[in-house]
Amino acid sequence: MKPIYTGGILPLLVYGAPVWKSVLNRFCYRAKLIRIQRLINLRIAKAYRTVSNEALCVINSIIPINIKIEETGKFYEITKGKGTQYDREMEMENWNHPATHQNN
Repeated sequence: MKPIYTGGILPLLVYGAPVWKSVLNRFCYRAKLIRIQRLINLRIAKAYRTVSNEALCVINSIIPINIKIEETGKFYEITKGKGTQYDREMEMENWNHPATHQNN
């Protein structure tokens, strides 16, 4: 069941996430996505309904859907040049190194 989730259901849930990720600030939309993920997590773990969604994510080693959508949105912004470039090229003079900073 986990390969079906990671290969089929998760891509459907995060499709277009950079466009609509701002609606996750509202509880009702976030709750709908968590409800879908919780049902699948219950089937994968074969657990009781009383187990929390966070515990199911840990047991199944699955990233919670709201974090996955934020990750997808940030990755899109970085790769399309709209966000901060974390791995940008720098001149060697601008590198931070402990040997260049002497304590007084």
